[in-house]
Amino acid sequence: YSAAISACEKGGQWLLAFDLLGCMPGARLVPNEISCSAVISACEKGGQWRLALGLLGGMVPAQLVPNEVSYSAAISACEKGGAWQFALHLLDSMPAAKLIPGAISFSAAISACTREAQWQQSLGLLATMRGQRLEPTGIMLGTALSGMARGGHAAEVPAALERLRVRWAAGREEAPDLAATDGPWHRASSATSLSQPRLLLQAPGIAALSKPFGMSTQWLHDDLSAALKAGGHTGGLALASRLDASTSGVLPVALGGEQSGAAQWLHAQFAARQVSKEYVCLCAGPPFGPAGFEGRIDAPLLKPEGAGQKAVLSPLGKEARTRYQVLEVFPWPGREDVLTLLRVSPETGRQHQIRIHLASIGRPVLGDAVYGGSTSAGGIYCPRLFLHCSRMAMLDLAGAPFRPEAPLPSELLEVLSTLRQRAPAGVSEPE
Repeated sequence: YSAAISACEKGGQWLLAFDLLGCMPGARLVPNEISCSAVISACEKGGQWRLALGLLGGMVPAQLVPNEVSYSAAISACEKGGAWQFALHLLDSMPAAKLIPGAISFSAAISACTREAQWQQSLGLLATMRGQRLEPTGIMLGTALSGMARGGHAAEVPAALERLRVRWAAGREEAPDLAATDGPWHRASSATSLSQPRLLLQAPGIAALSKPFGMSTQWLHDDLSAALKAGGHTGGLALASRLDASTSGVLPVALGGEQSGAAQWLHAQFAARQVSKEYVCLCAGPPFGPAGFEGRIDAPLLKPEGAGQKAVLSPLGKEARTRYQVLEVFPWPGREDVLTLLRVSPETGRQHQIRIHLASIGRPVLGDAVYGGSTSAGGIYCPRLFLHCSRMAMLDLAGAPFRPEAPLPSELLEVLSTLRQRAPAGVSEPE
């Protein structure tokens, strides 16, 4: 039963998990801490915070001892329901249950406060952590600063981040020179070898790679880490963001292990939403407007756990916002629909965010079979997903601007060339 409940939890099937828990006594089985915690986690993923609280409160009368996982899942459920007061109450009640709140519990409570712009509460939680000799991570600190911005104090965020950067930079370890490291990113450094990973830019504490289509972010990270280790560098690398295997373009990596100052600095910038990203994509559907037209999509996304699970639009999901600008418009012979080249800037970093948002308004990305796109549209063929991260902007560990750019790969340039030769378009070409 516990395994089945855990499977339901990972698939976001909270109601089925709850039913299985209720069936256990009829099968002469007594629910234990593991099965109850799994159902609480399932309720958290389904946004059922009241049910999660009820289950947590019912564990003690049933002579079950809640653990930190149980409490953290219930706190996260309160976050999704906007019930930050209940999240703080649960955190405060843990010592009475003979539990010492750890980083997981504090992180969940900070996220709950940030979601409701209760940034003062988030800062108080960070102070409490330090009082208990728990060091907040870059993600926690950045999340709290994001809450400050939402609470009307965006102007104070850069200075707060700068103080963190100085602290993390003070303990900076010696970073490797990736350009001198033997590996495919070095051998394919010419502009003609865009089908291989390339080093785009390196600065203190950070490097940017050009990830090709069809290669997973994790594989690229592991391959580069192995090459660095073989070359005598043992510091490691850390990821703060990922690109889908079907998406190409800029991929930043921190030059240090997960606990390094470089990694914490990169995590903090992403969590504080101080990193700007630009993508280029080609979508099919009704026209947005002429070149230069701008718009914004604001729709929360829910991503169930488990392989093969698609994210969906849901009020229970995490906030997701995407800005876009029309670059070129190409006619679709015989139809009122058009092909539109967009510059897209995600303001949040949810998995598949751009793809789902565009599909939700009837304009799926060309080549996106998962969310309703086609490889053929408007009389042309696109051999892959037409989505490319063209540039990013952040700060390196020395505080200087870090702005890597990755040109469109040849297979996407060929698609645009075919469209431009076939019919003139309203042009504002991607830089």
